[in-house]
Amino acid sequence: MDKLVVYNDLRRLFAISLSYVVIAACILWLGFTQGSGAVVWPIVSVLVAACFLAGVAFNVRKMTNRNPLFEYTLDGVTDMTKPDDIIYLPWSQVLNVNLKAASNNDLMLEVMGYKTADQFETVTPEMKQQMEANHSDRVYFVLQLSGLWVRQSRMKGAYEWICDHVAEAYPAIAFSRFEDPLSKLGKKSDQ
Repeated sequence: MDKLVVYNDLRRLFAISLSYVVIAACILWLGFTQGSGAVVWPIVSVLVAACFLAGVAFNVRKMTNRNPLFEYTLDGVTDMTKPDDIIYLPWSQVLNVNLKAASNNDLMLEVMGYKTADQFETVTPEMKQQMEANHSDRVYFVLQLSGLWVRQSRMKGAYEWICDHVAEAYPAIAFSRFEDPLSKLGKKSDQ
């Protein structure tokens, strides 16, 4: 397999949408039954519930429009999370790849690398400022694949694919994998 393409996880989006619907229903129930006769509480509950239902609509749109988030190839990594700002980093310009905890429930895959000034069509003032601060012609990027939209198993699979296909060809890249310190507490040591 020459490339790995990572998409939004449908099960994860469905679970988030379902929780939004439950929260919206609870807010509506509270607003209409516990409002003690005031007109304000039902109106406020409808407005707050509408925000959660807008989140459901956003997730449904993401589920129907399955654009790739990241593409890992033997040549480099492409971040397609923002369609109007697609970033490609060749592996020769990647400094490190980290699989780390984004929260107590989610993992995050980070690829840190750089591009030089001659690789840009236009250099923005922010890029110039970063180059001056680093005293080089490099602009550094951290491409983050968030565990909010992708399951842990797929996140770990993407990290292992990068290790298996890229690490040997590019030994200068530093790899660090997340180790859960709590997972070692219940295990007996070999004696």
